[in-house]
Amino acid sequence: MDDLTERILEDDIRALAGRADDPAFADELYCALCNVDWVHDDGTEWSGSWRYAGGVVAGLRDVGEDYLDFYCSPSGAEGTISDRVADAMRALGWHGTGHGAPLRLIDVTTGTSTVLIDGEWAVDDDLSR
Repeated sequence: MDDLTERILEDDIRALAGRADDPAFADELYCALCNVDWVHDDGTEWSGSWRYAGGVVAGLRDVGEDYLDFYCSPSGAEGTISDRVADAMRALGWHGTGHGAPLRLIDVTTGTSTVLIDGEWAVDDDLSR
């Protein structure tokens, strides 16, 4: 990421600081910034690592947290954009455009694999991914 892109996203999401006081919204925002590509209406592109996204949200909340307070979210929804975060980001001109590999859970006792698709865990019969 170049400095200009980082600055623009961080400046824009400052408008969400009040909503990020809600820990659930902060977690959803963190998850939406992880492993997701974002494009602004002006064509600016942004993507961030899990660590970087955690730092962005911790800085936004400004209550003494750091990236580790968000890293590996208990919701396990990294890479997922919730409806309310999508709406908030859209109002700022940002749109999520895609993400990396889906999150996967494998039950080692049964061999069952599930993937997170649109916020729902679904059985994955294709283990070759």
